[in-house]
Amino acid sequence: KSPSKLDMSRILSMNEYYIKNIDENELFSQLTKYCEIYKEKIPNEKGVKVKSSLPFLKNKAKTLEDIYKNSKYIIQNKVTINQDDIKLIDNKAKKIVTEFSNNISKIENLNKENIEPIINDLIKTNETNFKGVGQPLRIFLTGSKFGPGIYDIISSLGKEEVLKRLGSNIT
Repeated sequence: KSPSKLDMSRILSMNEYYIKNIDENELFSQLTKYCEIYKEKIPNEKGVKVKSSLPFLKNKAKTLEDIYKNSKYIIQNKVTINQDDIKLIDNKAKKIVTEFSNNISKIENLNKENIEPIINDLIKTNETNFKGVGQPLRIFLTGSKFGPGIYDIISSLGKEEVLKRLGSNIT
């Protein structure tokens, strides 16, 4: 018989299951401790947003590091756009983001029900698809074309922060 082997993919798979099923208060406590030791302390006002966003931040996460990476856009005040992603921002993308920003500034509560019609209208008027609207928004809001869903990003940041990030990045 051969000796047992350490199988990291199996361990990560078990950890992913554990993360999905753990109580979110306990998960947030673990994440907070992890960040204090290995990253940066999560400021209290950002912690509230991270905690309420855990249901989608933990999606596909296998480790606390994955959750931290998914939540970095909430924790950090300034968005640094990845150089490869800057190339994806053309004049059409800037126009779409400006129109989106103007439309949401008129809305009181940002939620999927209020944002979806705006995005669908932008898709029609700019003759593009969801990616043509969602990708530039995600890049401006998080600094990367990868990350949580656009509706989750917007609701987790809140109206004031979304408008601030879109306004400062379009120019």
